[in-house]
Amino acid sequence: MTKPIKIMLTTLISLTIIGIVAIILLIYVDFDESVDGERTISEMADSSFVTNEITTDLSDGSFVRIQFRVVTDNQSTSEQLQEGEYFIINDAIIQKLTVLEGEDFRTNLDLVREEVATALNDRLDEGEVTDIFITEKTVQ
Repeated sequence: MTKPIKIMLTTLISLTIIGIVAIILLIYVDFDESVDGERTISEMADSSFVTNEITTDLSDGSFVRIQFRVVTDNQSTSEQLQEGEYFIINDAIIQKLTVLEGEDFRTNLDLVREEVATALNDRLDEGEVTDIFITEKTVQ
């Protein structure tokens, strides 16, 4: 075999191997995954819902009117919470909120989010609530 033919065969074999590796990477590696496993906003919106506006009294005698966007780990969990009738969700949220004070809604919203997430996760058979966003809030 002549030298140019050997060079051509080596080049073709190298390109073929590189092509096969590239195809395997494209098939088995998910390059769309966000940094640190964080979900995109559109993914969160797909697996979330907004609660009805809830008005309840607090332990210090004040009142709160509040609404949440509940983000779950997947769409079926979101649907499960929504199918669970709003009265069940509202009951769980109200039970957690009535033991809080008005000051918690002014200075400690992380506690409010945590309490609501815990209350809703207790009602789930599968999946979990990953984030709670307060979309409206009025304390009187």
